[in-house]
Amino acid sequence: MTSWHYQITVCDGQVGKTIKALFISWLIPQRIRGALRMKQHFRVNDHEVPTNYVLKTGDVLTLLFENDDFRTSESHYLPNDKQQVAIVFENDDLVIVDKPAGMKMHPHSITETDTLLNYLAANFQMRQLLSASAQAKPYMVHRIDRETSGLVIVAKNPVVVPILNRLLSEKIIKRTYLAWVTGAMGEQNGSINVPIGVDFLNDRKRWINGIDAQTAITHWTCIHTVYQNSLLRLQLETGRMHQIRVHLASVGHPIIGDSLYGSQSEATRMMLHSVSIELPLPFDGGHKIITGALPVDFPRQLMID
Repeated sequence: MTSWHYQITVCDGQVGKTIKALFISWLIPQRIRGALRMKQHFRVNDHEVPTNYVLKTGDVLTLLFENDDFRTSESHYLPNDKQQVAIVFENDDLVIVDKPAGMKMHPHSITETDTLLNYLAANFQMRQLLSASAQAKPYMVHRIDRETSGLVIVAKNPVVVPILNRLLSEKIIKRTYLAWVTGAMGEQNGSINVPIGVDFLNDRKRWINGIDAQTAITHWTCIHTVYQNSLLRLQLETGRMHQIRVHLASVGHPIIGDSLYGSQSEATRMMLHSVSIELPLPFDGGHKIITGALPVDFPRQLMID
């Protein structure tokens, strides 16, 4: 059975907290906190202590996690070293990767290997990476469409997956996108707040107020307009499938190159790029804003009719 170990020296901001309060502030799910307690898989200065122990300066907290603590099954993506991926940020728990347009996030069958997670599996294996004292493996946290380029978070161990999922669901992680859309926007900025569900005619697509529609909110700012095409900066308040694509198409400004949702403009790719991610680092106490470079196939000035 694989296990993951953490050894954390208590910092000033953690002094005076109980272990239980610290676990809650780290967003460790209640189920996993319960496993740590019942299995006695935490120690302070190598001694068993209760969860109401009050942490002191210089205390060393050790944590042990096992496979059966998690709902996430252990990562088993087949490694593929035929393509390299650009890692923009990395620490012991996660990487932020710059995914090119046209690359799938994850395989749909065990024999499929031409995806971001397969390439990362090979990268971690080649570098003999460890994460929480175990072999680092890629775990998907969130996804961007195959046609979309840009930054995406991938965990290196299952411990931080539910923590990152919680940070996403509570909108603490902020993701910013750039998109070229058809037409000139009537305003400088705005929000699209319309539920998204499954398209009534095509279950591969999503549409506003579709089947099982869920709340969806997209905020946008127009950076500039060139030849009746507009460059927008977008932030998601929710993360529905195809949300940006559906919302922009629904207001008459589909993303250029998006054949699925109505853009008729010729383009070499869909003009949607995940440009930055802002997040607190699990366990670390640090806060990062990671920004990637624009790819060469995402123009700064667009002159497509």
